[in-house]
Amino acid sequence: MFSLRFSYLFLFSIACSTSPLFAADETGDAQKPAENTAEITSKVSLVHLGSIDTFTITEQGTLAGRFLLSALDSKDLSYAKKAKEIYETIIPIEHYGGEYTALEWFCDYLLGTEDSRKQKLADRYHKSFFEFFSANDFANLKEYLTRKYKLKKLADSGTESGRDRIAFLEDFILFNNPRREEWEKTSKIIDALKIQPGTTIADVGSGPGYYTFKFSELVGPNGKVLAIDTVEEHLNYIKSLCSKFDIKNVETIKDRQDSAGVPANSADMVFMCSLYHIIYTTLTEEVKDRFVNSLKTALKPDGRLVIVDNAVVTQGTLPYHGPHIAKELIIGQLYYYGFDLAEQYQFIPQRYVLVFKKRTERIADTTNTANTK
Repeated sequence: MFSLRFSYLFLFSIACSTSPLFAADETGDAQKPAENTAEITSKVSLVHLGSIDTFTITEQGTLAGRFLLSALDSKDLSYAKKAKEIYETIIPIEHYGGEYTALEWFCDYLLGTEDSRKQKLADRYHKSFFEFFSANDFANLKEYLTRKYKLKKLADSGTESGRDRIAFLEDFILFNNPRREEWEKTSKIIDALKIQPGTTIADVGSGPGYYTFKFSELVGPNGKVLAIDTVEEHLNYIKSLCSKFDIKNVETIKDRQDSAGVPANSADMVFMCSLYHIIYTTLTEEVKDRFVNSLKTALKPDGRLVIVDNAVVTQGTLPYHGPHIAKELIIGQLYYYGFDLAEQYQFIPQRYVLVFKKRTERIADTTNTANTK
């Protein structure tokens, strides 16, 4: 997640005026709907942000969190078993892509055999995730559970530093979740992008580096990955792993709200995951102009802009999955920023992948020629 920090909540149910669902002629008069219009089939909003930093807290989620914290504090694994039983019940019906699968992973670790624990930590990035949360008798995991579910009041509760801290921990547990592949089908997303050795990828909104390190392995020693985020703690974690694993093809960049900070004409691919819905709903038009144009400038002439974000899901058909934005809104807005949709993929109902190329010349209409996979 790109960690823009706000002290208030957004509840959007309308589209911004810069993302028309209809094509317009050169005079600005509305024409017939473009091919990529969003069909409205329910009362679900085309774009919804809710809270930037956290998924909704529920009664059962809080109870499971309380049991897990009790297991860590008391070393009584019966509490971990109770938490596990709740997660088995609520994961299929509540927060899709939320914190539950990561917390269930910790329950499984605590309840597992020595061999199963070793297997869980066989992947070096999963082990690093575990070490971050388990260090000093699980201090960071205990803090996350306490802050997330408000199990007790901390000294900085309600302050900006307290909000920043839970936002950082939430980002970390959501996006470096060892079970992310299971719900996101990450490997299918990466396979579809056909990343070549020697290329340069800008991972904008890298968070603690989930995609950064996957890209690093694919581009190889002659390639480069730029890990870009506004949160210094995320970048420091990435730097620590680069040092620990002797990774030399990753560079970190602390960006600004209005610019990704990527050198001009340097990137073969700009990648943004779970970020564009924040840009669409929270940035002013002037800041948005500068930010999106910085992405455009960063790309080589034949470079690709890749957007992965949450799809609109008809209410009641799938678990709640937090913020979402209709892909048509992104396609329409980026068209007017000079990007054309080249490919699109959707491996799960809640997640889509949009691949854009910079437009080299003005085209007469908005007819979509993209390949639908």
